[in-house]
Amino acid sequence: MLARPAVRIKEVLTFLDRGVAYWLPILLLLIAALARVVIPDVLDRLAYLAFDIYQREDPRDASDLPVRIIDIDDASLKQVGQWPWPRGVIAQMVDKLRDAGAAVVVFDVLFSEPDRTSPQLLLPLLSSNGVEAGAAEQLLSRVRDPDEVLAQAISKVPTVLGFAMTEKGGTNNLVTKGGFSFAGASGMDPLIRTDHFPEAVADLTLLQQAAGGNGAVNPHLDGDSVLRRVPMVYRLGKDQAVPSLAAEALRLAAGARGYIAKAAGANGEASYGVNTGLNAIKIGNWVVPTDGAGMVWLHYSRSDPSLYIPAGDILTGKFDPEKIEGNIVLIGASAKGLQDLHPTPLQPDTPGTEIHAQLIEQVLQGSYLARPDWAPGAEAIFTLVIGLLLVAAIPRTSALSSGAIGLVAILGAVAASWYAFTHARLLFDPVYAMVVLGVVYFGTTLLSHRQTERRQREIRQAFSRYMSPHMVAELARHPEKLKLGGEIKLITIMFCDIRGFTTLSEGLSAGELGQLIKDFLTPMTEVITNHQGTIDKYIGDCIMAFWNAPLDDPDHAKNAVAAANEMRKRLIELNEQWGKAGRRQIHIGIGINTGECCVGNFGSQQRFDYSLLGDPVNLSSRLEGLTKQYYVDFIIGEETAELLGDDPRLIELDLVAVKGKSKAVRIYTMLSEPVEAAEFTAQHESLLAAYRRRDWNAALGMLDDPTLRKEPGMAGVYDVFRDRIAQLQVDSPPEDWDGVYVAHEK
Repeated sequence: MLARPAVRIKEVLTFLDRGVAYWLPILLLLIAALARVVIPDVLDRLAYLAFDIYQREDPRDASDLPVRIIDIDDASLKQVGQWPWPRGVIAQMVDKLRDAGAAVVVFDVLFSEPDRTSPQLLLPLLSSNGVEAGAAEQLLSRVRDPDEVLAQAISKVPTVLGFAMTEKGGTNNLVTKGGFSFAGASGMDPLIRTDHFPEAVADLTLLQQAAGGNGAVNPHLDGDSVLRRVPMVYRLGKDQAVPSLAAEALRLAAGARGYIAKAAGANGEASYGVNTGLNAIKIGNWVVPTDGAGMVWLHYSRSDPSLYIPAGDILTGKFDPEKIEGNIVLIGASAKGLQDLHPTPLQPDTPGTEIHAQLIEQVLQGSYLARPDWAPGAEAIFTLVIGLLLVAAIPRTSALSSGAIGLVAILGAVAASWYAFTHARLLFDPVYAMVVLGVVYFGTTLLSHRQTERRQREIRQAFSRYMSPHMVAELARHPEKLKLGGEIKLITIMFCDIRGFTTLSEGLSAGELGQLIKDFLTPMTEVITNHQGTIDKYIGDCIMAFWNAPLDDPDHAKNAVAAANEMRKRLIELNEQWGKAGRRQIHIGIGINTGECCVGNFGSQQRFDYSLLGDPVNLSSRLEGLTKQYYVDFIIGEETAELLGDDPRLIELDLVAVKGKSKAVRIYTMLSEPVEAAEFTAQHESLLAAYRRRDWNAALGMLDDPTLRKEPGMAGVYDVFRDRIAQLQVDSPPEDWDGVYVAHEK
């Protein structure tokens, strides 16, 4: 009762082990797909690596757009003095920009506190230094408030001020200029994904009231602290939408009073009940596509020094007014001490003001990057489909082919992503597919390698006892070469048998007989396997072997004959050793034939062997039996002889119809060594010719020729012909006799 569950558990474990190359990579694919949902931020960081490379390789083309940067650089600080500069100095700069025809002046700096030289700050200072309060007030009443001077200056030109969003410590005096209206499906929160802050630090109220616009200056840094996207809108407090500095600059340049923010479901776009946030901001005639968080992916151009004008040059008037006229002019700092530098895909220290300028340029150019909301899903589906194809293909292909498949899949993902970037400015992540497909490929390959090693062990165990070690190793490396179930091949077959084994065994005990068989079969098997042969079976004292299966062997006939000759030599050595040890010597007969056979696994469902079937097998056995009748130890079939070429040791014996066969075959033997005189072969052929044309006297005369007697291994053959001719002289053969000898014994 307990055996069945144990068997079932074993079957399940076997099934899981054999299918691990499929289900484990599929599990990895499912985990990778789930990771898209569970840890999107981690995967996004991988995607950024590719997006940054794309930007460096194919940056946005710079063009002569009406955007300039007034740079508070180190040289300007040295010229004017330390920051912050007096508001009167800032007002002078605004006036000069206005006089030069600036379309919009944008401040990427904050004026959240009164100027240090304002009267309300100087009054306590004078009083603390002994000046009477009345005198101090009278004196300061003649001094114009520098903040008012700056407010008056910015009121005379379209100006955008900046404010900073913060978690705490806000001034709560923010004055908004451009309002938002939203288009989208009802019940949706369009600001659900935008950057949210509870408070803001704004400029002095009088400055805000004088300005035409007010925008947030906060950068948006990705998880790796690189600035790739700039928000067009933020959420302040619970639900107040406030614009960015660049958005306000564009609004004033367009002469628009506010913004239209498009969200899911706007303009008839399907929302499917999913709140994906924003998708575009309309500013005047410009429609700026955004992601769900209201951000624009920056397609950076390389930094252009011609866009920068030092602030000191503006104050001294050493600048070309044509570079200012009609331009959106941004005022900001590149001086390292002011810490407004950010890493971007193109460089590690880009001034924040240039980032705002880059966004404004993109809008003016109409050149945008976009990462669609459906991109992560498309990437996951692509990866799953290609991954499943890899899982299915790798176990069925070679290592080189599977490697090519994996490489093509990865390169295809990269090429598709690069094409989408360069031709459609779409951002698709190739790294996710590369990593997942790489893990699947190496995981599947590793598992396939593990299963291949297991199959190699099984093959070695199955074949190591009847095949040469190097052939076993070759099959282990290429198991696909082992075609099971049977195939038709040209095979060379050998039968080797001990002569007089029955008589020999009568004088030996069972133990002595077993030792004799072992001592004989072991070296003979070694010779066969060393010559690429496969042992089919042992039949008592008989060895059956074959060549050209399971691995192809183009020289199968030559290798089989070489093995037979080596076996003859080895037997001589064995007999010498056994003779010295007082053991009986033995003699063998070898038959070799070649023909088409069916080779493969044959047997029953309970037991099968790798063997071969076909008439050439039977003929090979018959040829081995004929060695007794011709008194030679080696007979070769006609088809084998044809494959040996012009071997001088090959001698035709006879034309024989073996027992059970009506068709005659030519049989040959192989001399131990090539004969010294070429006359031997010619004389032997003449003998056979005379015999077959019934010229008995000529044949008998040749049998007495000393030339034939030079080869002692052929003496028994010639005695057979002498006796046969004597019989034929008495009983003449029929008129249609063609020289064929019909063998009546196996």
